[in-house]
Amino acid sequence: MNHLIERQEQLNELEPIFIDLVKDSGIVAVDTEFLREKTYNAKLCLIQLGIGKHQYCVDVLAIEDLSLLVNLFKDESVTKLFHAARQDIEVIYQTLGVIPKPIFDTQLAAAFCGKDMQIGYGAIVEAELDVVLPKSQSRTDWTRRPLTAEQIEYAGDDVAYLEALFIKLLEELKNTERYAWYLEEINSYYNTNLYAIDPTVAYQRLSGGNLKKSQQYTLKALAEWREQTAQQRDIPRTWVLKDDRLFELAIKRPQSIDEVKKMGVFGQKSVKYWAPKVVDIISQIKIEEQVIWNKLEPLTKQQKGICSKMMQQLKSYSEQYEISQGLLGTRRDIEGLYRHRESKKMLQGWRSEIVGKPLISFLDAL
Repeated sequence: MNHLIERQEQLNELEPIFIDLVKDSGIVAVDTEFLREKTYNAKLCLIQLGIGKHQYCVDVLAIEDLSLLVNLFKDESVTKLFHAARQDIEVIYQTLGVIPKPIFDTQLAAAFCGKDMQIGYGAIVEAELDVVLPKSQSRTDWTRRPLTAEQIEYAGDDVAYLEALFIKLLEELKNTERYAWYLEEINSYYNTNLYAIDPTVAYQRLSGGNLKKSQQYTLKALAEWREQTAQQRDIPRTWVLKDDRLFELAIKRPQSIDEVKKMGVFGQKSVKYWAPKVVDIISQIKIEEQVIWNKLEPLTKQQKGICSKMMQQLKSYSEQYEISQGLLGTRRDIEGLYRHRESKKMLQGWRSEIVGKPLISFLDAL
């Protein structure tokens, strides 16, 4: 049964239900609806909670005091169930300042059970529970009010089947050694650095290996400025400057406002504000000895063939351990392992013993 919670007193009335939740199942299903198009951080619009046979859709835009939800998310005696938790955790953390803990992610659990790494909620509900969910509201604008009955039904469905999925997937995981690997992986989701971007490391999203050293330092500095500006103005970073224009500035390194204007990288309205800042940033850059990005030469046909063999070996490990191949590693991970014999992903934690080290041994034997 779906309930729309759109007034403060309605949310307050849920407190006894939350208290009983701790005593009873200790499980709450969680989902969110948000809009990401016009702001730096996603705008949280709705939080759905599934408790037993009831679904509560909390209108975040209409209710000012959400401390009851914050306390629920903090309560470690209650397991929060998500599907594809990362984006939900991100928007909850950025809006409420709390990371729900502990969590169970049905998408991640499904990947450890051999299913597609990116399997959607509707697809897994249909595959595992033989229930077909409607898709009519999948592209709806969740900022518009009032919310319709169709929207509330759609939002409620997103948490209605998580407990059944949780029970089924948890049992499957616990019967295998993969459960320990799953727990290790889910523990990484609690790292706040995943959800709060530090402008000083914004350059890590980019790749400047083909740039000269002076251009690399310019790109790094401008990426930091762009991130700070987007955060301060609460707008998408591409509204400040798109990536291709950022690279253009880094390559040409304009020394005057007129040079920036002639490049046409900014709009007519914004150029008068941001051109002086760009020139000032470039003029103060200190070029250090160390390069920021190393240039990667394209792989030869023979090298690509070796990486393809490694991908086939990765597939065999996926089948052997009954884990989604995408969870074990990607083509990019394989190429990094081939080039450098190192990988932040494949040579750390649970992946190291079952795929990372064996792949290096396989590579050395070729």
